[in-house]
Amino acid sequence: MAALHLINHQHAMTDCLAVAAADDAILLLEDGVYAGAVGVAPQRPLHALAADVHARGLDGRIAAQVVVVSDAQFVELVTGHVPIVTWR
Repeated sequence: MAALHLINHQHAMTDCLAVAAADDAILLLEDGVYAGAVGVAPQRPLHALAADVHARGLDGRIAAQVVVVSDAQFVELVTGHVPIVTWR
């Protein structure tokens, strides 16, 4: 099963990408959503928690490869991946 990587801070993206497999999911949370902004996000599929995107005023500034997910979709990602790795 593919891993789920939780990115809590933008600077943690580089370390995560160094070890994440192509089929691993990456979810941007808290200040990690800044790593999903247009011009910053890596060219791979990402997820970002909607509440954190909205709280940081990034609506409309998230890159096309980033899927903004609800709390329920966040739970689905967690239950569908093993292991779960948090990057801070």
